[in-house]
Amino acid sequence: MTEFAAAPIELTHQQIDDASHGHEAPLLRVTLPQTTTPVWLATRYDVVKTVLADPRFVRDLAKVPGQDGGGLGAELLDEAGLPPEYRLYLEILVMVDGPDHARLRTHVMRAFAPRRIAALRPRIQRVVRELGDELTASGAEFEFLTGFAYPVVTEVICDIIGVDEADRGKVAGWMRDYESGEPDRFLPGIDRLAEYIDGLLDRRAAAPGEDLASDLLRSDAEAAPDQRLSRQEMIALVFLLINTGIAPPAFFLTDAVLTLLDHPDETARLRTDPDLLPRAVQELLRHVSAVHVGATLYATEDVELGGVRVRRGEGVTSGLLAANRDPGTFPEPGRLDLGREPARGTGHIAYGHGAHRCIGAALANLQTEVLVEELWLRRDGLTLAGGRDAVQRVGFAGDGSYPVGLPVRF
Repeated sequence: MTEFAAAPIELTHQQIDDASHGHEAPLLRVTLPQTTTPVWLATRYDVVKTVLADPRFVRDLAKVPGQDGGGLGAELLDEAGLPPEYRLYLEILVMVDGPDHARLRTHVMRAFAPRRIAALRPRIQRVVRELGDELTASGAEFEFLTGFAYPVVTEVICDIIGVDEADRGKVAGWMRDYESGEPDRFLPGIDRLAEYIDGLLDRRAAAPGEDLASDLLRSDAEAAPDQRLSRQEMIALVFLLINTGIAPPAFFLTDAVLTLLDHPDETARLRTDPDLLPRAVQELLRHVSAVHVGATLYATEDVELGGVRVRRGEGVTSGLLAANRDPGTFPEPGRLDLGREPARGTGHIAYGHGAHRCIGAALANLQTEVLVEELWLRRDGLTLAGGRDAVQRVGFAGDGSYPVGLPVRF
């Protein structure tokens, strides 16, 4: 069993994005970008899948005997200036383990069941088509993230949650305030959205519908006493699902579009053989990964991973993008191949793996398929406006970088 005493590698956003590092070792001792807490980074596909499915690793460091601090997650929230009383909005479901995680997840699963998501296809197609028609008619260039991806995913998640159409502009504005990170905007954004969700739950209690807000109330009423939700947990769950239903998929769709623009031969291949579309969506997820670095997991006891000793209380972070580019699992991993068919058991892990696998995976697949179909199969596709050097990316603490500026036109 190997132990390391060397100083951790200070990773940059660019190294995270490069995704070609670390595959020769089961674990690397690193600090992630803009952080100071050392963690183990897993980049090999087999090691990432193992740690994500191993119950000896938990997301809540407080569940590890003898541990006091909040780990890397607490450092990131402290750096963002988020007071403790607001942390439930970001940590619920995401930073919970075991029976508590199962209790919370059970209450939201119905809204994301594959049949319910599949039924959204006509609605998503209509949203994408109408926005595409509007932008095509204008002939002007637009930023794909703010002008296309954000409006589409916001409309879809609001449909799922049950946000009234008249209120969706306000909800989107409050989320932009929260995501701005500006001290005078992001806390008021959380407050206003939480207050709105509280009122929405009251309205759905009086007049239930076929939406997640109503599902939560029904599920809670039918649950055993020890499985029920507090009102604050309900509000936090809805907040989290709105938040994660907007920013991550919007960034991913923008990165996927940029990838298609960078690979015209592959988009031409897709137009020639539209039956490749479902496989192409999975290849885009592998090649881009919606989240480059997963949440940190903490060892509840000494654990051996690939011959490396991880001591109790030490954190292991999953390099999801790097694992999806592991040359030991994927032939020519850096090459985009829209017809790629992975060997059995080696599909991408862009949605994570194990108990915390993304609830919205079916929704993300559907949104991506509809968008690629509309932009590249029904239309002539997009072109970059201003050249490749006009694309702007921003790095996030503890993670890689994501596109915030992608000027395009039809």
